[in-house]
Amino acid sequence: MFKKLLTSAALLSAIGLTSCSSQGKSTSQTQFDKIKEVGVLKVATPGTLFPTSYYNDDKELVGYEIDMMNEIGKRLNLEIDYQEIGVAEALTSVDSGKVDVSVNNLTPTAERKEKYNLSEAYKYSVSGMIVREDGSSKITAEDLSDWKGKKAGGGAGTTFMKIAEKLGAEPVIYDNVTNDVYLRDVSTGRTDFIPNDYYTQVIAVKVITEKFPDIKVKMGNVKYNPTESAIVMSKKDDSLKNILRLVVKKSPTGESSHYFFFMLK
Repeated sequence: MFKKLLTSAALLSAIGLTSCSSQGKSTSQTQFDKIKEVGVLKVATPGTLFPTSYYNDDKELVGYEIDMMNEIGKRLNLEIDYQEIGVAEALTSVDSGKVDVSVNNLTPTAERKEKYNLSEAYKYSVSGMIVREDGSSKITAEDLSDWKGKKAGGGAGTTFMKIAEKLGAEPVIYDNVTNDVYLRDVSTGRTDFIPNDYYTQVIAVKVITEKFPDIKVKMGNVKYNPTESAIVMSKKDDSLKNILRLVVKKSPTGESSHYFFFMLK
């Protein structure tokens, strides 16, 4: 079903590594050498969030980030070992070596560029917010000035929550929960809004509210803070980063793009 929501998808291609032995033999192994030797790429993914990474009705892990990583595994002839890790631990799991890469709609901030290797962006988007359907969240200002004092729900350390806190919102932190949990909390008033990616949440709100009619939420009209999403890797060496190259594809509309383009209908 999810594939119908995409008019085009960015695919990551594999390129061959040039052997360092051409100038002499080396006993050191790069990060990618070790991955190839084992034949497994360990990937941190939430497994709870529609439409990025979630379980369908058949209990299969699906979503556009899962499709992307499966394609990478296919092209690199690697098995993908998905490890369900929430956004709060998405980066520390790379630090510890528990995973090779983290894929969780992570924005390439200046701090992350300094500490990690990042792929080219696989999605360009803009931020938005989920509010109560009846307007009682009272969040409509285009300059975001009405966030002050409101309860904002989200994962610890996300770009969205950092913006909310900077604007004076009260953070309500969630672990790695499914969409219906945090959407229901907005509906019941436990929180006032969810700052998050606009386009993915348009889809999520539509699907979740159809499945759970008691959840009365909608996407707010205000859009802010253009964003990108990238794959996060260790900076031990550049071997894995060099292997991951985005292929620029032509979308069916003729628009040249190397990001996911959502069909919001």
